[in-house]
Amino acid sequence: MMAADENEEMRSLELSGQVGFNSLPHQVVRKLVAQGFCFNILCVGETGIGKSTLINTLFNTTFENEEADHYEQQVKLRSQTYELQEHTVKLKLTVVHTAGFGDQINKEESCNPILNYIEAQFEKYLEEELKIKRSLFNYDDTRIHVCLYFIAPTGHTLKSLDLVTMKKLDSKVRR
Repeated sequence: MMAADENEEMRSLELSGQVGFNSLPHQVVRKLVAQGFCFNILCVGETGIGKSTLINTLFNTTFENEEADHYEQQVKLRSQTYELQEHTVKLKLTVVHTAGFGDQINKEESCNPILNYIEAQFEKYLEEELKIKRSLFNYDDTRIHVCLYFIAPTGHTLKSLDLVTMKKLDSKVRR
């Protein structure tokens, strides 16, 4: 009786690319490009200082956002999310504007909504991370990646509102 090995033809496998540690960065890049990227920006500054203009210039597009007036009773954070694509790279961009920042007569509480928002985003992420069955892969991460603080170009010293707000933001946003 003949062995089954002798009757069957030997198969050979051909590699279609490089295999090894040096190909890992390329695999990671391909995987990330396929998934897309998430980027969250917090823009802090007085009304009319040019926050939206800078964001439009940075991403070379015109984002639709409603104009803020100088008569807000309190600071309101407006979050807008955009889906951008450049060649094969997808970007989910979230821009958080601080409408009414610095417009109140009593400006002592102007930075509190901003600090509360940053804390709330970290709390939401921590809650998801602490779950037994967590799914961070498809979690909508709203934590702030970049905080842009806009200073009025008066040519004089910084306003006390700017100093106080930047001091309080320092513990929440690292350089």
